[in-house]
Amino acid sequence: MCTLALLYIVLILICTSADIRKGTFLTSAETALEDGKRVWVYGEVINKELKGENFAITLQHAKVVGSNNQEYKILVYFQNSNSCQIGDKIKIYGKIRRLQISTNKGMFNSALYYKAKGIQYTMQGNEIQVLKTKRLAIQERIFRFRVSLYERLYQMFEENTATLLGAILLGIKNDIAEETKELYQRAGIFHLISISGLHISCIGLALYKIIRKISGSFAVSGITSSIFLIFYTVLSGSSVSTLRAVIMAMIMMGAWYLGRTYDILSSLSLAAILILLESPYYLYQAGFQLSFGAVLGICVVAPKLVGAFAGENSIAKAFFSNLGIQFTTLPLILYYYYEIPVYSLLLNLILVPLMSLVVFSGIFSLLLSFLSIPIGRFLGGAAILLLFFYEKAATLTLKLPNGVLRWGQPSLGGIIIYYGILIVAIGSIERMNQKKQKILAEEKHAYGVKGMEDNINKICFLGIFLACIFLKVHKSEPLRITMLDVGQGDCMVLEYEQKEVYLVDGGSSDVKQVGKYRIVPFLKSEGIRKIQGIFISHMDSDHISGIKELLEYEQKGEFQIDTVYLPDISGKDEAYQEMETLISQSGIPIVYVARNMILQSGNLGFQILQPLQLGNYSEKNETSMVFNLKYKEFSMLFTGDIEGKGEAELKSSGLLEDITVLKAAHHGSEYTMCQETLNQITPEVTLISCGKDNSYGHPHKALLERINNLNSQIYVTMNDGAITVETDGLHMVIYEKCK
Repeated sequence: MCTLALLYIVLILICTSADIRKGTFLTSAETALEDGKRVWVYGEVINKELKGENFAITLQHAKVVGSNNQEYKILVYFQNSNSCQIGDKIKIYGKIRRLQISTNKGMFNSALYYKAKGIQYTMQGNEIQVLKTKRLAIQERIFRFRVSLYERLYQMFEENTATLLGAILLGIKNDIAEETKELYQRAGIFHLISISGLHISCIGLALYKIIRKISGSFAVSGITSSIFLIFYTVLSGSSVSTLRAVIMAMIMMGAWYLGRTYDILSSLSLAAILILLESPYYLYQAGFQLSFGAVLGICVVAPKLVGAFAGENSIAKAFFSNLGIQFTTLPLILYYYYEIPVYSLLLNLILVPLMSLVVFSGIFSLLLSFLSIPIGRFLGGAAILLLFFYEKAATLTLKLPNGVLRWGQPSLGGIIIYYGILIVAIGSIERMNQKKQKILAEEKHAYGVKGMEDNINKICFLGIFLACIFLKVHKSEPLRITMLDVGQGDCMVLEYEQKEVYLVDGGSSDVKQVGKYRIVPFLKSEGIRKIQGIFISHMDSDHISGIKELLEYEQKGEFQIDTVYLPDISGKDEAYQEMETLISQSGIPIVYVARNMILQSGNLGFQILQPLQLGNYSEKNETSMVFNLKYKEFSMLFTGDIEGKGEAELKSSGLLEDITVLKAAHHGSEYTMCQETLNQITPEVTLISCGKDNSYGHPHKALLERINNLNSQIYVTMNDGAITVETDGLHMVIYEKCK
């Protein structure tokens, strides 16, 4: 069974990994509909989910009115769940949205996530018509029961407790406050509020033992418990981790009924095969990898460590069992979350054993709430106290020195090397354990041999720790410049000699919370915590909206920003003054720059070309900061949104010179970068940042023609995703995220 699972996983990787890496896994049907277009869609409702203040309705066999007869599976967000029920055939009007692939490092790949669920588009529904209704389906009854249970939690508890218990018992996570999610995630205990094997063992196997004791029948207890677990899986949202745990629990009960030995690895392998048969793309989900990885840690790595180092000490056994899980899942945690919660091992040792009390307290409070809300609230007191303790314990560990290490996203090669060393080390420990047991069984007095085996075990254990070095982010060139895909906006990240980081702008006019969803994930994936400087070219929202968010992260202690550089201009408008205030409130020094100022850090220099300090400008774009970055023989011109009088002054300044790379002004607008300006700089490469299908027509054909006249190679974020330039000052390499 293990071999079958491994072969199936290898087959999936061979067939899909290239398309996943290039972002070409979407079919023509999944990209055929025009993004953002308002359409009528009709189809059958097959699922409903709570999504914060809205509801998510899944339509199958959905067709777009006025298009071809292609059928789709569409996830529709709608405000009123009572407008339709599962099983209804409906017609709904709203804005259709394509699923977003990851175009930046660290960015969540929603297209890949929903690919596993078979969903091809999302839609924001505005108007709904029920065409045909059926008798109340069992799925609708379960959904309504789930909602009623969730409402009861709100009746009994304060909002924070209700949302956490909603996640723990019902799988509803959308209403948990962002601060709480971040706290649990950064502390390394987010799995405690996700339905997993721990919850299934608490609920399902406890029920099995109770029924077994009452009925005395393996068959009755097994069948009853299995039916309940299937019901609970549907009730809680059918997550991958829940499916895995339920499949394994049912196999275990089947083994007990048949009088057969339960083999956890065979059970785990069968669960993987069944889930991946439903959709091979589950293999690429973090939930799948972490759930199965944790079980592998429990049944493969942990026993070897316990046997070698724990002896008969129960605390040591718990410690090394948890350490086995940590060793197994560490590369996955870094790959998806970029940080190591240093004290999570200690935290889990304390909190995991208490989780069953939280679960049973929550269950009993829900059950008895049907008799009396006050009684239910009273029985939920243990859950309230324990969840309060969880929060305080997590907060404390994050305040300890080096509570979280931000290592960034490891390379695939580093992950392979790490797991290779882990396998060799665990295999060696296993052989030494077997040899030591044989010596003890034969009662030989070979203390020297046993001592040597213990030393080998310690060396292997140390080797696993040293293998973590391969998970650390490594940058290949002294200077790395990345133009992020932020939609219709600008953001560039400069990484110099792996020790200094600078941002040039950071905002978007069409991506909401661009800082949270695109800029911050990239910085974390690169292992960046300290930013030496942020250059803000001007105060249009498509250049500063993400910077405002970044200042909030800085105040929470997630980043350190040393300096912000602003253009030194007269006639500061309201947006400029607001930004000055936000920066000052964060305690960050401001440096005002104007023409002829030079900033130097080692071989890296910033020569400020614009604006003129006392220039008379009528438009924000004219005041844009322009600077020439120089590193040995490499140079790059950053132009903000310079145009009009600002560009005219730049062109006549005599400061322009031949450059290596140009960051095109104003997202490739027709009215910037005139031919005379371009002739003075003759860039080898031109980078343009703009959003797909933007209403401005960026980049404009006229500008592209002017750049092509210079034989400059053009890269555009809306086509190529994030664009990275790496250089040693003499040679240059360019990478595109979506190529």
